[in-house]
Amino acid sequence: MDKHFQDELNLTLSQSAWVQFAHWMGYFLMSLPAGWLATRLGYKGGIIAGLLLVSVGGFWFIPAANIAAFWAFLLGVCVVASGLTFLETVANPYTTVLGPPRYAATRINLAQSCNGVGWVLGPIAGGLFFYGQDALGQSTGSETLWIPYAGVGVVVLILALVFFYAPVPDIKAEDDYHIDDKNGGGKGAGPKERTMHRGRTYGLLLANTTVLIGIFCMIFWLIFDTLGLGSTLVGTASAIARPFGLTITPGSAILVMLALGAALAFVAAAIKLVGVSKRISSHNIWAHDHFSGATLAQFLYVAAQAGIFSFLINYMVAEPPSLPQSWLTEETSAWFEVRTKIKRADFEDLPALAASLQAKADPVSAFLHGALSDDTRALLADYKAGAVETKPLALALAQELNQLVRQDPKKVEPEKLLYDPQRFSGVSLSANTRQLLDEYAAQKGRREQLLADLDAQRLPRETVIAELDTQKKISLHEINRRLLHDAYPKAIAFDDSILGISDRAASFLASFGFICFLIGRVTGAGLLRRFSAHKIVGLYAAINVAACFIVFLKLGWLSVACVFLSYFFMSIMFPTIFALGIFGLGSRAKGASAYIVMGIVGGAMLPKLMGAVADHYDMSRGFIVPMVCFIGILCYGYFWPKLSGSEALHGVGASSGH
Repeated sequence: MDKHFQDELNLTLSQSAWVQFAHWMGYFLMSLPAGWLATRLGYKGGIIAGLLLVSVGGFWFIPAANIAAFWAFLLGVCVVASGLTFLETVANPYTTVLGPPRYAATRINLAQSCNGVGWVLGPIAGGLFFYGQDALGQSTGSETLWIPYAGVGVVVLILALVFFYAPVPDIKAEDDYHIDDKNGGGKGAGPKERTMHRGRTYGLLLANTTVLIGIFCMIFWLIFDTLGLGSTLVGTASAIARPFGLTITPGSAILVMLALGAALAFVAAAIKLVGVSKRISSHNIWAHDHFSGATLAQFLYVAAQAGIFSFLINYMVAEPPSLPQSWLTEETSAWFEVRTKIKRADFEDLPALAASLQAKADPVSAFLHGALSDDTRALLADYKAGAVETKPLALALAQELNQLVRQDPKKVEPEKLLYDPQRFSGVSLSANTRQLLDEYAAQKGRREQLLADLDAQRLPRETVIAELDTQKKISLHEINRRLLHDAYPKAIAFDDSILGISDRAASFLASFGFICFLIGRVTGAGLLRRFSAHKIVGLYAAINVAACFIVFLKLGWLSVACVFLSYFFMSIMFPTIFALGIFGLGSRAKGASAYIVMGIVGGAMLPKLMGAVADHYDMSRGFIVPMVCFIGILCYGYFWPKLSGSEALHGVGASSGH
């Protein structure tokens, strides 16, 4: 869906990551209400509430498609996620208590294997509804986006009715730590008899608080950026950033002020938590390090998963080695295309390009200058030929020129389109560019004539559709990319021999990734019956660290294979971390599950960072972000026995400290 919004609304990678932010923020906002409802109304009430919310969110996409604004789509995503929060908070702990604790991780993995089918079919539906094109190669995604969501709304509403009449008994989880026993009685060692590692507890509490601070910073960033308040903060931010020599723009001013606020909040939290960690009781779930560690591990896992899932299409379109030119034919034009993305390395003469844009030396330069954002124009005004630091300007120009390359004539006003015959009249167009423009103009004219004949009932609908379907798909992205190269032949390089896959083909390849994910979850459930859950989590995390590092190194098709390998080894992490986190918490498991689900908000934060790294460098380098996340999960799996005082999920060691 991220790639769809990049194309339809002309967004950068980091801007499109707000889709993930809206989705995962639903988990953050609704997890505690879901836990409260599950505690008071039981599992059945929570499940029905979640299903109804998902249904409402799905139906919202019908008016959202007509509104055609980014905020409307984000609202629908957030409402759907809110409903999913209820389901995650209620159904996950319910699954773990439906049998022996030893096999809790196995049961929850098997249960969540069912959503693997959705992971497989989802990208296929996305390819059909999000990346569909008409005969002229223009996107029809915005017109059909609502269809799969409305279908989900209908199906989920039926499921809610089924659960309303179905018997769903309440079952209490095992209280291995005697948290529910206020007097410390009961069999085995009570909580007062266990040693609390208050230093470790303090560290985990501070880490969770730091994540919470980061979440609120993201929320304020979204608010300030949406309201355009950056310009009002430039003066204050400049005074703060001056010792560091930072260039302050309205966009960076927000970051500087939020960084200052986050630093102050961190210091205050570090001081406050010293007293909290000394007073905390063993009856409090936050005193149990395997639980607080699970909230962090889940945060990191979902951050890594969301980043890889979100940008797989971007990676497959831009990063794999070039395909043979012979693969591109009229029959395969919907699946393969010439790569058109502008990278910083394509600016062969940035000083000359900057000078032309600043001087508005020709109609094309004047148009491009007017199309740039205020921040980019400010960087352009400050740029001086021969400057040592060229990365900020090159990065900004690459991002905004790519938005022009991806223009859709149906979404952009005619005067804002890159190509205008009069504007490019002074540009010496290449033979290939002229040929594509002539073919596109002829095809557009023929299409308009066919539609006019259809409206006037001069031709039957079947004849019109048949001719439109046989027309050659012409890439408007390639036309725009060639126009920029022709306008600045010595400044902007373009290699039309590099062939890659299209967005539509990449979305279908994503289904293969989810097949790997589904297979990994099913086979992982079998392994969890034979091996300790924390060991499997640690092993799979270690393999993912290696896979992401190979992707980062850009080793050709080996890196591509490792992207899909990461899908397989991510598969069991979410449900297994969940089972490890609520282990032995008794009736508090419902409340604890709400906090672990809240950790899912990691999917809102780090994809934004991954997108920013990709914007600054490339998509392969962006995989450094999930790699760091998997290192954290590796540590949780390795140290879980010490955190929990248990050798495995099937019992608490009586002699173990906690």
